[in-house]
Amino acid sequence: MKNRWRSVIFIDLDNTLLHGPFESAVFPVAFRELAAKSGLDEAEIRRRVLEENLRRQQTPGIAAVQAMDWGDILQTVAQDLGAELEADVQGIVNTHAAPPYAVLLDDAGAVLRRLAREDRALVVATNGLRKYQGPVLDALGLTPLFTEILTPDSHNALKQAVAFYGDWPRKTQVQISVGDRYDDDVSAPKSFGFRSIWKPGVPLGPASTLAPRLRPDAFQYQAGQTIRPDAIIASLAELAAVIEQLEQQG
Repeated sequence: MKNRWRSVIFIDLDNTLLHGPFESAVFPVAFRELAAKSGLDEAEIRRRVLEENLRRQQTPGIAAVQAMDWGDILQTVAQDLGAELEADVQGIVNTHAAPPYAVLLDDAGAVLRRLAREDRALVVATNGLRKYQGPVLDALGLTPLFTEILTPDSHNALKQAVAFYGDWPRKTQVQISVGDRYDDDVSAPKSFGFRSIWKPGVPLGPASTLAPRLRPDAFQYQAGQTIRPDAIIASLAELAAVIEQLEQQG
């Protein structure tokens, strides 16, 4: 039987399609509690939490799901500080999954509807766990707009591993990654043979006057960013046209 989809668009969530409730609700509550119990300031608590997250991602023996479980990460940091975290991370997410704590960017719902096509699969590709991202996708009305939702839970892998994407690369002719992170959404996908559309979330400088497909040659990259995306977009309003171009290129 012939595959239904010619192309698959892997779309990141946080800072690409939406702002979720972690920065607006979860972290403020948890950091404030741990700061009060430890005597450290909230900036130091944040540093320790992000450091623990990075350590887990970079340790081969730690499962992908555990690496991105912010509730468990916060509990680990709390234990290291000799404190007990009372904040219920999952509960905060569940009760703050809608505006104003979680909001869509660039009219994302309308953009996704414009992208819908019979031979094109729209797939969430996020390092956020399903238990944290699912309530937000549901509350913002995005869940029905996707063919599949890929999280670390799906194949016990993070986005920098090709295993994260399951069999989508095998059953489609064109794979396009869309996201805001250079490591997850540009360098890793390009190494897998995917096309990459980068939404860096910073001023584009002189590159802003160019078409999205021309911006990669004019963008001011950071040290070590040697792999170029296929296009750079300033907002989701530019996404549909770029995807069409990349699909036509094959």
